[in-house]
Amino acid sequence: MNSQLQTNGGILQASTLAAIQGSIYGISTTGNIFYVDPQSGSDSNNGAAPATGNQVGVGPFRTLAAALAACTDGNNDVVYLIAKSNTASQTTAYQSANLNWSKSLTHLIGVNGGPMLGQRSRIAPLSTATAFANLFTVSGHGCLIQNIEFFQGQMATNPSAASTCVTNSGQRTRFVNCQISGIGHSDLDDSGSNSLTITGGECIFQHCYIGLDTVIRATSVTEVVISGSPARIIFEECHFETYTSGSTFKMVSIGTGVDRFVKFKNCEFLAVQNITSAVAPTGLIGITTMNGQVMITGCTMYGFAQYVTADNAYVQMLGIDGTATGHLIGITQGVDAA
Repeated sequence: MNSQLQTNGGILQASTLAAIQGSIYGISTTGNIFYVDPQSGSDSNNGAAPATGNQVGVGPFRTLAAALAACTDGNNDVVYLIAKSNTASQTTAYQSANLNWSKSLTHLIGVNGGPMLGQRSRIAPLSTATAFANLFTVSGHGCLIQNIEFFQGQMATNPSAASTCVTNSGQRTRFVNCQISGIGHSDLDDSGSNSLTITGGECIFQHCYIGLDTVIRATSVTEVVISGSPARIIFEECHFETYTSGSTFKMVSIGTGVDRFVKFKNCEFLAVQNITSAVAPTGLIGITTMNGQVMITGCTMYGFAQYVTADNAYVQMLGIDGTATGHLIGITQGVDAA
């Protein structure tokens, strides 16, 4: 990390340059900073700089696995995934197996323009990979994941059972401005497949796009699964989207062991309509009981008949007068809201 790099303004220590770059990209840290360039990096490099310097071995890694291996658990290390092109194939960190982000306080940040969709700091399966069911897992605790596009598309052989794009089993994970899109090919549309599974508590998703509207969900039944016994799950200003031919499809499924609260604040839920085979699901949230409440504040819903199919005391919405009410009936397909 202390190698010298030649820059246009003279020679800088690599650690100094990394600190400057870290400030530019929006996070400061006391840990190490590593860079991944899937297009022109090399795992023979030390990952200490965003571009190859004059010294052999100084430059970005090629793979996220190499960067994660270089990080120290619990050290607030930061990995920057560099977008290099507007073409997905030129800027994707391809995986041949599940990538388990297993180190705590290890942060993954995409270096790109920060759009809500198609960030191009992108993680997807290798098209020649043999079947694997989960693309990306966060099992470390206290991790920040920001400006990353996760897309689970077609592999050489696809899982014959349920698959998940992103699984969060870590505690206190924060996802910011990420796209999380599972079932990116019709071969992945198996019962139980989904875009996001959450089993870790006290996590937050902010300004994320979750779901996909290009591949119909004819067999899978849920876009987001919250299961096990995680507590205090928060979604803020997220856009949830699905394309389904199943009237019983649920955008979010909440298990009986989920604890304290699941909060949706200023979120949008869309089951796309007016395209081939699209239907309006009868309920947005699948729930029977939980050890707490679902809290819905300032949210909008399109293409679903209702938030829940039948009245449920565990799902509470903030009414116009500021009081919590039971579920509210939404707008079904073909009803003019004007």
